[in-house]
Amino acid sequence: MLNKMKSASGGKTQIALGIAALALGLVAVKSFTPVLAYRGDVTVKGPNYTEERHQTNLTAFETADYNAWVANMAGRGATRFVNESNFKEFSAAQLAAQNGDSTLINAFRSKYGMGQGSRQGNGQGRGQGNCNQ
Repeated sequence: MLNKMKSASGGKTQIALGIAALALGLVAVKSFTPVLAYRGDVTVKGPNYTEERHQTNLTAFETADYNAWVANMAGRGATRFVNESNFKEFSAAQLAAQNGDSTLINAFRSKYGMGQGSRQGNGQGRGQGNCNQ
């Protein structure tokens, strides 16, 4: 009788652990999927997307208005790589990408070190501080 009770409770524990592991795996997959989807693909809307912000950016790209774009971006996204001197190039690349041609935006990303996994410094551990203090 004691052996039956031990095996019954052990089986329940294994089932509960299996269900917990499955649930954790599903949560992990679901949480990573949206982050990977929008980066580098202008056709996918990111988590900070609003129609108003998008239209303001398009107008700034069409009129080459760097100040309007940088104010609208508020320090997010490409503002680490785009400045007043390369904004016209970036604008042309963005407009082309909106029309389905990613050639210019990919060239811009490569030229200025932006994009996933490029790790061109930017405070990512290349002599930017001393963690042993």
